[in-house]
Amino acid sequence: LVAERIERTVHGALAPLSYVPQGSLRAGRVRRHGVEAAPANRLAHETRRCYMRAGAVPNAAGSAFVEQGRTKVIATVFGPRQAGERAQRDGGGGAARGFLAVDLQFAPFASRVTSREEGSRRAILYSSLLQSSLESVVLLERYGKTAFDVSLIVLEDDGSVLPAALTAASLAFADANIEMRDLVAGATVHLVSETDDCQKGTARSLLLDCDGDEERVMPAGSAVVHLGLCTSRGSVCLLHSAGPLPIHSFEQMVLLAKETAEAIGAQMRRCLESTTASRASKRMRLATEVDQGTQDDDTLANGYNQEE
Repeated sequence: LVAERIERTVHGALAPLSYVPQGSLRAGRVRRHGVEAAPANRLAHETRRCYMRAGAVPNAAGSAFVEQGRTKVIATVFGPRQAGERAQRDGGGGAARGFLAVDLQFAPFASRVTSREEGSRRAILYSSLLQSSLESVVLLERYGKTAFDVSLIVLEDDGSVLPAALTAASLAFADANIEMRDLVAGATVHLVSETDDCQKGTARSLLLDCDGDEERVMPAGSAVVHLGLCTSRGSVCLLHSAGPLPIHSFEQMVLLAKETAEAIGAQMRRCLESTTASRASKRMRLATEVDQGTQDDDTLANGYNQEE
């Protein structure tokens, strides 16, 4: 992968990244599809810039903020707490396994285009998909009779919400030091069906990480694949598609999404390493200040005793 990367911002934080899978597209080709869609300022197989931050909510056990282009998702994890009898009964493994409650909601101001009813339907679908994906990754058998509450709020919806939410939830679990099989990163690929005037047929092209405007002007016959990948193990924990998918195109879409998710997983690890280093530095600084304060108090006490 080729990453357009600025190592650090002026404030010292990790800079947003965008990815272009190597050799997957001819040079110079940009996004263009549909009469209403203006060409985007990136390649068809290039992601929008992605920014991640762990520990975004101080009062939660773990939290994360993911910004993919203009799509913004914040995830919080609370727990483990004692699960109620109903939760233990409804959980697949009974009392021997922990229970996961995932709730995704769209903020009222998340989108100016999507209606509240459509947002509610998507929230229910995404919550269900995220629940099953996270249950396959979190080691719930080590948290018997306990429950975790995972809350995801979409602050701004500008396309590819599901993979951004999955990435944010995985990052929040890692921030909470909850045992998992692996970090999970998400990616979305669209298969665009276009009419080819030269050959008088239908041409198909792949678009990676579409924004909201691109999703809304997708022509009829287009399809989408959402992929969630365990980045170190290489196993798939989420695969959701909509629309007609020829076998050859489906294989290309999965490979492109897998390659992108691996790059996002590398960025997640860098984000966690940066957060851990920052917290360790803060603890060391606080410990030094406490020691210095103790020494000052001892000096004052010794001076007071000598005056007496």
